[in-house]
Amino acid sequence: MSDIICRLFWEKTMTEEDTNFRDYVDVIIDWPEPGKAVCDISRLLEHPTIFHEAVVALARPLVELQPNKVLGIEQRGLALGSAIAYYLGCGIVPARSIAYVPDDYKRPVEFLPSSMFADRRLALVSESIDEGDRVAIVDDWLVQGTTVLAVKRLLEEKLGATVVGISCVINNLSDTRLKLLGRPEVFELIRNLKTDILTPVD
Repeated sequence: MSDIICRLFWEKTMTEEDTNFRDYVDVIIDWPEPGKAVCDISRLLEHPTIFHEAVVALARPLVELQPNKVLGIEQRGLALGSAIAYYLGCGIVPARSIAYVPDDYKRPVEFLPSSMFADRRLALVSESIDEGDRVAIVDDWLVQGTTVLAVKRLLEEKLGATVVGISCVINNLSDTRLKLLGRPEVFELIRNLKTDILTPVD
């Protein structure tokens, strides 16, 4: 019991500090093509203390929502989601970016749209989700929310789960796109990351 108390006190102390997570995010301009950009959270993941603070900050709001599974969207959403799932005591379900499914692969796979790479699709092993599961979705960066919305619809409309929360490092969704997601609430570390090239888009 004393170990748990010490851990909670340490987490409270760490998360009360004004950590600027933006300092650990890099914006890569003109990639994957000119005029576009991506956000790279690699340095946030690499820094032990900052990574821990990020996991705690994103996991704590999910505790009272009582998910039993976390779905992590590859690539960095899966890395972050695994740590959040461990914190919550949940299972982790990967949404993997793959080019194809081997002919001898026996588990059922659902494919989802993926706009980043034309030669790959987002794939989810459908039997990883049971009807009635309470699922939290984790991604690194939400711009238009197309992938998260597709995952949410698949989980709820086809697999019979309930999405109880969405967590991300960067939330650049416009108010219009947030309304499309509807419930559940989106939890983020950085809201509306502003640069010369990144602005919320309807």
